[in-house]
Amino acid sequence: MADEPILIVGAGIGGLSLAAGLARVGIEYRLFEQAPALGEVGAGLGLWTNAIRALETLGVPHASLAERAYEVRSGEAGTAAGETLARFDVAKLGEEYGAPSYVVHRGELHATLAAVVDGAKITLDAEAVGLAQDDDGVTLRLADGTEARGALAIGADGLWSSVRTALFGDAPARYSGETCYRGVASYELPPEERHVLREVQGHGLRCCVTSLGPGRVYWWATERRPAGDEVPVAERKPHLAERFAGFAFGFPEALEATPADAILQNDLYDRPPIPTWSRGRATLLGDAAHPTTPNLGQGACMAIEDAVVLTRCLARHGVDDPSAAFAAYEEERRARCYGIVSQSRTFGRVGSWSNPVAVGLRNLINRATPGWMLEKAMRRQLGYDAGPLV
Repeated sequence: MADEPILIVGAGIGGLSLAAGLARVGIEYRLFEQAPALGEVGAGLGLWTNAIRALETLGVPHASLAERAYEVRSGEAGTAAGETLARFDVAKLGEEYGAPSYVVHRGELHATLAAVVDGAKITLDAEAVGLAQDDDGVTLRLADGTEARGALAIGADGLWSSVRTALFGDAPARYSGETCYRGVASYELPPEERHVLREVQGHGLRCCVTSLGPGRVYWWATERRPAGDEVPVAERKPHLAERFAGFAFGFPEALEATPADAILQNDLYDRPPIPTWSRGRATLLGDAAHPTTPNLGQGACMAIEDAVVLTRCLARHGVDDPSAAFAAYEEERRARCYGIVSQSRTFGRVGSWSNPVAVGLRNLINRATPGWMLEKAMRRQLGYDAGPLV
């Protein structure tokens, strides 16, 4: 069994991170991606200090990302009217823990990871539709009727994971109550704003504009809306312009600079915790295991952390003893991941309050929260160390 590869389903950020880790410790793998070409759609994402350290462990030094990303030095919360309610020093924590934090385009992070993975081990246009297990290994069934045989299977195929469904059934995801719009624009923030990551909260509306480098920004905006109630592409820009009219901190200007047909919309989901991510010779990683709303910016970061920890557990316990390896992996990761899922869901719920009294209370609490308390909360996230590969 040990000479058979580990089958990784999904060549997104989590799947590529795991492939990079397994290669570094000499464990064979094959990676299956349902898309016909390797790449990522989307806009920006946060890569906090904890993820940067994990990427370096996987052989991706942050210097290679610095060329494609923009450093975050300050985090803030503000109001639509332009008041800064809270602030924490991201750069200080980065210096303390030995790695900066960035905002990077999802596609550029994906390309950076793909560059350290053996492309010959990636099968594209390979949609997984079934998984069978026996005492000797796993068999992955693909949509084109072919099969792949391996020692273990790792589902890194996201929120709507087919591997998760094969292991635990097709339970529905949990809608957050918010839909999210995203875009990238040719727009320059003022110099004092270029290293700030700021969430602006209004009445049932939230948004953020952050630099992706000289002359380019990434933005997102949320509103409370029924699940599946999608705004037609041609109507998204005027819809958002009306909803966010008068917002401070650059969102209307960034929106105006965004091509109308390039505005993405996705409802925000997570899933409630489940007791285990593993069954037999298969387990889950990243959003397949613990999908989270993006409110803390830790979704991709957790997938990268998962890859480091799972690699280490497989290296230490061996591919021939998956029960021990998977148990150690889950024991190390469960509290961390489910804590972030819970905190992120609460943060989004409070941030999207629309009742004027509730909004006033939220703003009052934000103003009154001392900086040391914010720093303590951020330390729990940014200070996490996924550890070595072996």
